[in-house]
Amino acid sequence: MVQWSLIIGALGALVAVLGAYCGWFLFPTMVHKKVEQSVIIADGSEQYKRFVNLPQPLVFKVFIFNVTNPDMVQRGAIPIVKEIGPYVYKQYRRKKVKHFSRDGSKISYVQNVHFDFDADASAPYTQNDRIVALNMHMNSVLQISENDPGLALLLVHLNANLKAVFNDPRSMFVHTSVREYLFDGVRFCINPQGIAKAICNQIKESGSKTIRELSDGSLAFSFFSHKNGTGREVYEVHTGKGDAMKVLEIQKLDDSHNLQVWLNTSAEGDTSVCNQINGTDASSYPPFRQRGDSMYIFSADICRSVQLFYQSDIQYQGIPGFRYSIGENFINDIGPEHDNECFCVDKLTNVIKRKNGCLYAGALDLTNCLDAPVILTLPHMLGASNEYTKMIRGLKPDAKKHQTFVDVQSLTGTPLQGGKRVQFNMFLKSINRITITENLTTVLMPAIWVEEGIELNNEMVAFFKKKLLNTLKTLDIVHWAALCGGVGVAAVCLLYFAMQRSRPQEAPVK
Repeated sequence: MVQWSLIIGALGALVAVLGAYCGWFLFPTMVHKKVEQSVIIADGSEQYKRFVNLPQPLVFKVFIFNVTNPDMVQRGAIPIVKEIGPYVYKQYRRKKVKHFSRDGSKISYVQNVHFDFDADASAPYTQNDRIVALNMHMNSVLQISENDPGLALLLVHLNANLKAVFNDPRSMFVHTSVREYLFDGVRFCINPQGIAKAICNQIKESGSKTIRELSDGSLAFSFFSHKNGTGREVYEVHTGKGDAMKVLEIQKLDDSHNLQVWLNTSAEGDTSVCNQINGTDASSYPPFRQRGDSMYIFSADICRSVQLFYQSDIQYQGIPGFRYSIGENFINDIGPEHDNECFCVDKLTNVIKRKNGCLYAGALDLTNCLDAPVILTLPHMLGASNEYTKMIRGLKPDAKKHQTFVDVQSLTGTPLQGGKRVQFNMFLKSINRITITENLTTVLMPAIWVEEGIELNNEMVAFFKKKLLNTLKTLDIVHWAALCGGVGVAAVCLLYFAMQRSRPQEAPVK
């Protein structure tokens, strides 16, 4: 019996060693390889199908700044705004794949996007709600004409033809519906004649993404109509083949490794940090995230890459992950003192800006990006300089509501929940020779803010738990059962052996 206890104890120790080896070396290696295989985009694979057709729509929320004192603003008063919304849309994404590279490490595609209004999630708000909001298209045309010396003559004619071009405006604000402002379009240039027609033709030929020609020849402005349908940009991203840590990282945009939007400050014309394309499109992220790391996303809507930093561990419906959010280097720390003065395009005159041409903290000039004098901030100008916030009434910045963040499953890089949150603004100011602007006080005027995000639905949570978490739990149980069971058996057997050895030997019978 003593000998058997030694044999069983040795077997228990062996099982414990195997449990330790499997739990700390074999199983992690197996899981690592399995995750690598699952995230690689190969033609016909499950990941390819998820890549082409996102398993669930993104949630696109729009909040509009309704102006409550437009007539007073025209006379020089500070604007008072009231946020209304959210107006919630389901954003469906489908990629039209063009081709794989020869070695299978790259895939090129065009993004198709479709928006469906979600009436239930938006209630009590509807797309027929009436709003008083900044007249973005008129303000844009006036400022572009003012800032371009070649259009000085146009500015003279604009003032005389403002009524014919922009439907007899009484202020710098437009009375319209949410549906028209966001998607269907606010019409202008309706049956213009003479010089007004020439001005409308010039506006049409400017190529602005947010202005389109309607079937009757009139023009229409909307924030997002150009995003609803087949995209223009051709993306080339890494498939993960050969290096899973690069999966979905953008390699080229329209056959270029870099942008040509921001300034390239070196004498040789080397690509500046502002024009670099880094990261994924935020629909997914590389796997094997680590605490304390950072990652990039690229947003074509604002023509720049954004760095996200690890913040904390989180749980989303029982799924563990990491939370990432933007840092101060997004739009607060911009200028020569931060080595990113390439963002200071200095396109606007007579606006609130620093002496070196950079905007104050919390604001980014998107004129080169959007071909319109649009200024980016965080929602409600969160973290923006007092130079801007003191000139607006009704803003209520809240980091919990207005900060960009994403929760990511650390092993696979799957986004669990989160959202990109940004606000679009324009300077409202007096423009020389334009009578309707002569009494305006210069302010950075908010128009809308948006949140584009995801919350993994119950179906995807169940799928994720079944495919990954349950497997990890099973392996964990095997690991600890073998380790603890083996150690327990070995310990009991050794204890039994020690007790037997310590017992006094019985004297032999004579």
